[in-house]
Amino acid sequence: MGMSQPAISKNIKKLEDHLDVKLFERGRHGAEPTKYAEAIERRAKLLLTESRLIQAEVEALRGSHKGQLMIGGAPPFMSKILPEALHLFRKRWPEVHIHVDHGLSPLLFSALERGQFDFIVSIPPVHLLHNELTSIELKYKHERSLVMRRDHPLSRTDDVSLEQLAKYPWVVARGLGNWKKISSVFLMAGLEPPKIAIETTSNTLTKALIEQDNYICGLNKDIFDLEEQNGILTCRSHKSLFKPRTAYITHRRRSPLSAPARNMIEIIKNVCRTLYEATP
Repeated sequence: MGMSQPAISKNIKKLEDHLDVKLFERGRHGAEPTKYAEAIERRAKLLLTESRLIQAEVEALRGSHKGQLMIGGAPPFMSKILPEALHLFRKRWPEVHIHVDHGLSPLLFSALERGQFDFIVSIPPVHLLHNELTSIELKYKHERSLVMRRDHPLSRTDDVSLEQLAKYPWVVARGLGNWKKISSVFLMAGLEPPKIAIETTSNTLTKALIEQDNYICGLNKDIFDLEEQNGILTCRSHKSLFKPRTAYITHRRRSPLSAPARNMIEIIKNVCRTLYEATP
């Protein structure tokens, strides 16, 4: 930080006196932040983000085409959409430094609200969308299928029943809440839901597990497209288990987007239109 401990302590004391609250309290493990300190930290992170956005906006207005762009992306967008969008963006604005992070929607939305991203691209559960955020709907075909290895016993069955699916262990994406919906379909049919063998947030691990044993998993088409083309994995559709969902670009309503962010959003929208507009 470039400051000595006494100087930091002095500044903290000044801030405590100014706000008339205690920011730190002595605990078993040393000084621990109070709820006031945690609130200040959240606001301070947003201020730092706004400072970065101001700098990027000024550089864009000066025509320097420099700046930074922070993007969060859900797994379905990492194999096709974002690579193409980044390629097109870099051809026009090669000086912009771009940081891309991936994760599941709950983690991405939490990071967005803390100011860690300019925007995120995801297929979020409805409860994550609220009036402090602006969401732009994308032309995107959401295809979630039952994925299994090519020599799985069910791979030779075109119309897979719930009874058959209940016999095999599942790999489940942790933190998305999809398993509750899947379980309810089995329960409504009078069946006990399948057993969860493994929960993970890693699609790489999920695909590796499916290749090795008779697991079943629900994955978006774009995530396992390459493995399907190479004959490693196969899939079966099941409309009662997976409903179509909407993809969005989401950003904070009260934080104006920088010029690089606005340009990237337009490119992502165009890439989605090109890839999916003609798709039934």
